[in-house]
Amino acid sequence: MRDTQNPELKAAWDTVPDVAKTAERYEAVVKLRRAFKRSADPERARRDVIDEAIGSFRESGEWPADLGKRAAKAYLEALEGESEYRALSQAEERLRHEKEDVRDMCADDALAYLGGRLSDVLSEAKTAGAALDGVRSADEAIQAGGDALDAWRTLTALLAALENVRAAQWEILRAVADEDTRAKLRNWKREGHGEIAGYRPDDVPEFALEAMLSQRYTVAYLVWLANIGTGYVPASLAEFEADVSAATEPMSYDDSGPIRDFSPIVVPIPAAPEPERYAHSRPAHLDYSAPAPKPIKPNAIAGDPDPYPYS
Repeated sequence: MRDTQNPELKAAWDTVPDVAKTAERYEAVVKLRRAFKRSADPERARRDVIDEAIGSFRESGEWPADLGKRAAKAYLEALEGESEYRALSQAEERLRHEKEDVRDMCADDALAYLGGRLSDVLSEAKTAGAALDGVRSADEAIQAGGDALDAWRTLTALLAALENVRAAQWEILRAVADEDTRAKLRNWKREGHGEIAGYRPDDVPEFALEAMLSQRYTVAYLVWLANIGTGYVPASLAEFEADVSAATEPMSYDDSGPIRDFSPIVVPIPAAPEPERYAHSRPAHLDYSAPAPKPIKPNAIAGDPDPYPYS
């Protein structure tokens, strides 16, 4: 998440204490590093003292008695300066990464601020939009003058605030997303998501949809957004993904009609009819060693046989 000149994004980070603290520490160490006068390389500083001694020896023929001390002193002084400069550079690098990490962890707090800021912008735009009295362009506002002209100027200023809020919103969402999700974010932004809750293109007027898809906002779009009451900033990346999924799920319809019950019908088995017994019927006598069974009491009369069909 790079530093930005967007005033809305700066204000969002300033409202998060942890981010403001790390940003302050980072700016302080950057100033210290820039103000620090970097010394020469330790080896170069020692070599300069030695070269000077050698040149002096050529002229005078006398070898300096304190050469070792002077060379060591020059080396240590340069080494101290080099060490402090490296420490400041490392501190700057670490604090820069820490600032970005803290921003990522506190992204939801910054998005919450932007959501409140958008509500303020839309509330002010709604009031100003009511005072336009049918004015739809800058020329018409100039001709109308009075309250209509003041309202148009207010809405024009609010357009810049809306653009900065949206730019800050997308900057934060991109910073906390992985590579795959960033690709999705680019597509969602081109499709107009992230502007209104429950977004479906078919429910948006053509002029407003054009502004949402192109990210080129107009006064008419700002007034429309202020009046519908569903403009929002996603509270988090996860919530935004859920909103997009809910808005892009296909509508389902039941084309099969009412539900029919095709379960099998259980029919009770009827009791078997009583067998017909005739006067000539005899019970079966299977065991002749046993007494013969009692005669059967007839309950039916045999009919006449069918006549023989002569051919």
